[in-house]
Amino acid sequence: MIKKRLAVALSIALLSISSVEAAKYRVVELDVANEGQDSFPSAINDDGEISVNVKLPYDIPIDIDLIDFDSVVLTDSEAASVGNINETDYELLLAHIRGQQGSQFFQQIADTISYQASEDETDYIPVFDQEASADGEYTLSSNVNTRDINNSDFSVGSSQGYFSKVDYQFENGVETTFIVYEFGARGFVSRNGQTTELPPPEDFAGGYSEAYGINESNQVVGYGTTEFLSDTFELAEESCEDEDLRGDIPYESCISSLASSLAGNPAQASQLRGLIWELDDNGNLLDTTELGILFEPEAEDIASYTSRAHAINDNGIAVGVSHGEYTTSNATVIRTYGVIFDGEEILNLTPTPDLTVAASSATISSATDINNNNLVVGYQVQRINGVNRDKFFVYDMSLGELEFPDDFFLGSESVALAVNNNNLVVGYGEVEASIGNRRSEGFLYDHNEKEFSRIRDLLDCDSKYTIVQANSINDNDEIAATALYQAPLRDSRGELVIDSGGNEILVDTVGAVKLIPIEGGEADICEVPEDEVVMPRQGASISWLLLFSGMLLMWRRFTKK
Repeated sequence: MIKKRLAVALSIALLSISSVEAAKYRVVELDVANEGQDSFPSAINDDGEISVNVKLPYDIPIDIDLIDFDSVVLTDSEAASVGNINETDYELLLAHIRGQQGSQFFQQIADTISYQASEDETDYIPVFDQEASADGEYTLSSNVNTRDINNSDFSVGSSQGYFSKVDYQFENGVETTFIVYEFGARGFVSRNGQTTELPPPEDFAGGYSEAYGINESNQVVGYGTTEFLSDTFELAEESCEDEDLRGDIPYESCISSLASSLAGNPAQASQLRGLIWELDDNGNLLDTTELGILFEPEAEDIASYTSRAHAINDNGIAVGVSHGEYTTSNATVIRTYGVIFDGEEILNLTPTPDLTVAASSATISSATDINNNNLVVGYQVQRINGVNRDKFFVYDMSLGELEFPDDFFLGSESVALAVNNNNLVVGYGEVEASIGNRRSEGFLYDHNEKEFSRIRDLLDCDSKYTIVQANSINDNDEIAATALYQAPLRDSRGELVIDSGGNEILVDTVGAVKLIPIEGGEADICEVPEDEVVMPRQGASISWLLLFSGMLLMWRRFTKK
C-alpha cells in the first residue's frame, strides 16, 4: 500500500513528463487492412460505418491483352500470355505496368481505391470503375479519394473517370489500343454501388470537381471549375472534334489528354469556387450553388482565385478556405484563410494574422469541420519561437470566440480534423520536439470540459497500436483513426509471405482502425520508454527531464480504484 501511494504521488508530481494512459477505448482492426498495403480512414457515421482509402491495393487484375510480352523479361512468358501468371511474373508485370502510368498505351492501375468498412464487413466503392470479368472482378484502374459518409450511407469524394479501351488504326495501317478517360477528377456521391456524378459549373475538357463533405439533408460540399481564364480549353475541345485538327489519334485520346492536363493544375487554367450540390433521398442531383470568395477581384484581373468548402452541418452552414487579400504598408498579397459560408455571407475566421506569418506563409488558416452546435474546428499558422507552426482552433459561432486549446507542447504543430455533436474534437499533433522529422499522434479534445488527451493515453497500456491520426468521430464517440502497428507481410496479390521456417513476417503497417469507447473505463498510469516522453508545455529544462527520465522506467502500471 505504501509503495502504491508513493507511486501515485510521484505520478501526480511528474504528470508533465509522464504518459497517463486510460483504458477508455478499445481498438478494432478493420478487414480493409487486407485490401492493400496501407489504409487511411476519412469519416465515420453513427452506425459505425467508416469510409476508408486504401493505398497500393492488392491483387490488381492484369490485362494480358495490353501486354507486349516481347518487351518484358519473365520466367514463363508463354504461360503468362494465356493468363497463367506465376507469382514472380505477376510481380514483374505489375512493376512493368506501374512504370508506364500516364501513358495511353498501357493499362492504368489505381494508386488509391476506397471502401466502406465496419468491424466485420468491407464493401468496395467502385464509383466509376467497371467490372473487368464475368466473375465480378473490377479493373481497379481509377484513383478514388472518399472523404465523408453520412448516416444514410452516402459516401462522397472525388475520382478519376473510368479508363476505357479504344481500338484504333493509324494512317500507316498499324493497329493499337488507347487507354483513355473523360475527366481527371470529378466529385461523386455513392451508395450501394450506385454513383451520382457531381460535375462543376464549367466542364470543358471534363472540368474539375472534388467533394469533401455531406450532411444529413444530402447537401454535399466541395469545389470545382466555375470559369476558365481563357478560351484555350474550349477551343482545344472543339479541335478534338475535327479530324484534321486533332491529328492521327482518336477523338477520345484527344479529350483524355486535355482532361489530364487540366487535372494536373486546374488553378492554372480556371477559377475554382466552393460548391454545394443538393441531392434527393435517392442520390439524384437537384441543384448546384456556387460559393464566393473573401474579396471581389477587379474586372480586369485574370488571376485564378480559389475557395473550397470542406464540411457542412445540418443547419446548412459550410466551412472551408478562401483566397483573400492581405495588405501591408507597401503591398497587397493573396493568402488562404479559414472561412465560414453562411448563406451569402463569408466570415473570415482569422482576419488579422501575425505580420511575420502573413509575409512568409501562403496559408493563414483552414476550417476543417463544423457540428450542429455551430462549433467550427481547424488550424491557424502561428509564429512560435521564430518558426511557423499550425495550431488547432475551436470557433464558437454563437459566442464569436476563437480558442486555441493547449495541445502536446508549446512548439507542437496540431491540426483538428473533425468535431462531433458532443463537442469532442479529434485530430493529430507533434509529440516530440526534435529538430528533424517529428512524430505525430492523434488527439481527443473535449471542448465542454476543456480537456486535451493524447489518444495513446486512452488505450490499454499494452496496446500494440500507435494512433498516428484521429480522423473522424461520430455521435457515439467512436473514432475512425489511422494506426501504426505490426502486421503480417503480404505480397502484391495479398497473400501472406512466409519465411523459411514457415512463420509469418511482421512489418510496420499503417492501417485504418475503429476506437470504441469502453463503458466505465478508467485511467491507468503506464510506464513509458524514455524516448517517448512528451515534452511539457511550460518549457522545463532538458537537464530536469533527464534527471527524472530514469525514474519513469521504474514505474509500473496500476489501476485507479
